[in-house]
Amino acid sequence: MFKKLSVGSELESYCGRCKMVLNHRVVAMVDDQPRRVRCLTCNSEHNHRVAKAKTTTKRSSSSSSSRRASSSSAAQSSAAARWSALVSTWNDETAKPYNMYETFKVEDRITHVSFGKGVVTEIPGPDKIITLFESGEKMLMQGKTRL
Repeated sequence: MFKKLSVGSELESYCGRCKMVLNHRVVAMVDDQPRRVRCLTCNSEHNHRVAKAKTTTKRSSSSSSSRRASSSSAAQSSAAARWSALVSTWNDETAKPYNMYETFKVEDRITHVSFGKGVVTEIPGPDKIITLFESGEKMLMQGKTRL
């Protein structure tokens, strides 16, 4: 069924430089197992890292990871509901285009080139704002001086 691996064979392995599971060529073997591989994308050589399976086993509801996942999804739906409520009164005339050289205050409406419509929800410091976008909260810079 499976093709026997040898030096020069291709296989999938996790590449630390690319941060992805990609095709690699086997460079060294130990006991019929690939030990070193070379990434066919970035050409880096490293130890073989087994590609993780895409399917995960379901854990019991008492595990901390499932609690984290459910609280994370609850937080995301809560943030999405909050964003929808805040932009329901959106007015393009009062929305400011985001620029890191300007300063903002809480509840300012901004438009960001990458994130779209957002509302300033918090100012944790004089040079930072936390803005709620449809994709979630983002920390942005503000009040920078031009050099």
